[in-house]
Amino acid sequence: MHRSSKLTLAVLAAFTTSPALAVQAAAPASVPSTEHKLPNGVDLSLDFVGNVASNPVGGVEHGTEGSYWFMAQGKFDLGKLWGWTGTTLDTQAAWFAGRNLVREKVGSSISAQQTWRPVDGGRLTRLTLTHKFDNGLTIMAGRAPVNSYFNNSPLNCVFMSNAMCLTTYGPIADIGITAYPNSSWAGLVRFDFKNHWYVQTGAFDYNNKLNVAGKNGIDFSWNEGTGTVVPGEVGYETSFADARLPRRFRLGFYRNDDGGKSPYYDANSNSAALTGKATATQDGARMGWYVMGDQTVLRGEGQRNLAVFGRYFVNTGNAAAIKWFASTGFVKTGTFAGRDKDTFSMFVSNTHFDDLEMAYLRDRRIRHGGTGTPHNDEVVGEINYGWQLRPGLRLLPNLQYVINPDPIYAPTRTTDIPDALIVGVRVDVQFAKLMGW
Repeated sequence: MHRSSKLTLAVLAAFTTSPALAVQAAAPASVPSTEHKLPNGVDLSLDFVGNVASNPVGGVEHGTEGSYWFMAQGKFDLGKLWGWTGTTLDTQAAWFAGRNLVREKVGSSISAQQTWRPVDGGRLTRLTLTHKFDNGLTIMAGRAPVNSYFNNSPLNCVFMSNAMCLTTYGPIADIGITAYPNSSWAGLVRFDFKNHWYVQTGAFDYNNKLNVAGKNGIDFSWNEGTGTVVPGEVGYETSFADARLPRRFRLGFYRNDDGGKSPYYDANSNSAALTGKATATQDGARMGWYVMGDQTVLRGEGQRNLAVFGRYFVNTGNAAAIKWFASTGFVKTGTFAGRDKDTFSMFVSNTHFDDLEMAYLRDRRIRHGGTGTPHNDEVVGEINYGWQLRPGLRLLPNLQYVINPDPIYAPTRTTDIPDALIVGVRVDVQFAKLMGW
């Protein structure tokens, strides 16, 4: 059995022998999940998120693409059902379909559609048992993605761009963290202090084979992982229930003892782009750190407010595609008179690619007859208006702009890709609220 799988088994075994189990997991951070609360301890939700994007300016070619997902979730309060006080069973599944505008038409890697996934079809995205003790300790075990618990904020998915939603860019590409809808065996321990501080850590099995077509999130193999992702986070958070100007700050890390692939070298220490061979497997570990903050700076009646935010991720382990990522922006909730639930939001981000990644793309360009090196920095921005048409139905028209699009999905490109203007619209449907359940 792989060493990483043994570690995961040990963690899970320790958790499942606890008196009871259950951490409050974040929903996939698209839109807060709406639940149909039943008196017998069963909460059900069904949500739809659709994205359509078009690039009338820039990119490799112009076009329009769409993608969507349906997500169903059931939360079972085992205290009400079976008398296991503080224990919750959380099940979640989703169905994905559609095409990626940025990948197909622009040629770059940072998707403008947070609903697009490389593998279409259905997937079990979460199956967890969690228990919250009276002293602030919470324990979770089961199948879950890392990004539902770490480096997460409800402000991330006020946007459509995948630079912000679901996980700010960098950790998935560099560290290989599991991200919604992909899940793996997982265990987590969190402790909430009484002064709004908390600390949490966990272990998540790393098995890239689980993400391929046909797996559907129901391959429960124990001994096929090639590594273990261990994240850790310390944070401080308040809400409108206990602060006039709520804030949220998090500092954390990810470590994956699967060293990943070199962004440049093949197994003979030559340029993989020039030789055409696969990139080499790296020894050691992948490691990255992140810091994020949300701060409400203005507050009006009710929950009308203006919040600002910042995000930063840096790769400190094995060489990977992205060296660092940073973003900043604001979310204004409550816009015009009578529009308390509408939002007006903007962000700008910079993805700084590693020099080895740029060398690989340079050599690939040379191999196809071009010259020069792509820019290390790819800047993505979005401005949008979230129009709450009625409870459970939200429309989000948006404009995105990409400066220095990377050519990762334009393998035969011999010159820089023109900056791209992307016109998008997102629709969120929360059926429980829409139907008045």
